[in-house]
Amino acid sequence: MEICLITGTSTGIGHATALHLARQGYKVYATMRNTAKAAPLQDVAKAENLNLVIDTLDVTDNQSMADCVARIIAAEGRIDVLINNAGLSNSSPVETYPEDEHRTLFEANYFGPVKLTQAVLPGMRERQHGAIINISSLLGQIAWAIQGAYCASKFAMEAFSESLAQEVAPFGIRVGIIQPGVTASSIFDNTPVHYDRASPYKPAMRRNGRFYSVGIADATPAVEVAGVIADVLRADAPKLRHPIGFGAQAIARRAAMKDEDFIALGAMADPDYYAALKEQLDLDLEPET
Repeated sequence: MEICLITGTSTGIGHATALHLARQGYKVYATMRNTAKAAPLQDVAKAENLNLVIDTLDVTDNQSMADCVARIIAAEGRIDVLINNAGLSNSSPVETYPEDEHRTLFEANYFGPVKLTQAVLPGMRERQHGAIINISSLLGQIAWAIQGAYCASKFAMEAFSESLAQEVAPFGIRVGIIQPGVTASSIFDNTPVHYDRASPYKPAMRRNGRFYSVGIADATPAVEVAGVIADVLRADAPKLRHPIGFGAQAIARRAAMKDEDFIALGAMADPDYYAALKEQLDLDLEPET
């Protein structure tokens, strides 16, 4: 039985993945910052008699992470799978981005996963076996206006993951990057949005809002992302990156664009902007008239 540690399991992708892997025979340690939110997950696990343990872990607190890993190793002797899912999101022009939010975002989206990875690697390396799955985003490879800090944290996680994959390949440890587009999740309810109607960046803010309003209406169910994660863990020859869901097709299209053409989108009037998005990135976001 594989021992799996998942962060951020109270809702969304983490919640769905914890249940999906437990149903497939993994022993899942489903962690969250506030276990007062654990009841929905715990109720399903109890009703289905799943091998799932709720535990406390805050990815912005080094001691919380160290204590959780120590408890699991004391109980099980090992951690076979780490899924770094917990994270934060926010939205603001770079010029006015609150520094405290910027730093907290990186603690949750980058430094927390790095710290947990460092905690589980020695055991995986000694056993010549293990898997580390990092939940990135469509915006881990496309830098979207008004989300500079979020994109930067996910770009950083992707670079870290790619470097890590090379380092641990000799030890039989696989690394996977999941790149969801807009996914059905409560993360949007908890996302600080700094929207100022008087801001000179209002057009970019409006376009960013349009991306999410369209995306949320066509959001990928979290269980589909959980299925991809399970496939990555079982694959005989796993890939590094796994885009899925709304907007995922734009990743390859952005890579094929010249940087200058992508940047030029920001200066276009709305009709030209939406037409270019559809032609260049296969994103149909134009508002109905």
